[in-house]
Amino acid sequence: MRLIAVTSQNGQTVTAHAGRCRRFFLFSDGGGPMVGTVELMPEEVLHTSGIGPTHPLARVQILISAGMGRDLQQRLKAAGIQVFLTRESSPEMAVRLYLAGAPSLPCNDNGGCDHDHASPPQP
Repeated sequence: MRLIAVTSQNGQTVTAHAGRCRRFFLFSDGGGPMVGTVELMPEEVLHTSGIGPTHPLARVQILISAGMGRDLQQRLKAAGIQVFLTRESSPEMAVRLYLAGAPSLPCNDNGGCDHDHASPPQP
């Protein structure tokens, strides 16, 4: 089972600025309701913190967000975490779209995209 984290700074919708986000909803790749949450300490936000084995998001394989910078996308890839960008505001629906095979949005970094986005599971 893979674990999916969804950025939700406001605790209600999928939010952008993943590097500054402190609140994440957790889902399994089996679908269904949320399985937990992660609340990062200020010093643990992804903008300034590496994702080592003790980081609260270290067990996540996919991170869904409404947006993030290129540097963070590359650091997540190096840590083995795939990125899925969405315009969907509902965290549960964003996970369902990912699981249904919807494509990730293009990068929002105004540059060339040279990293992998999440590849949804094949039916």
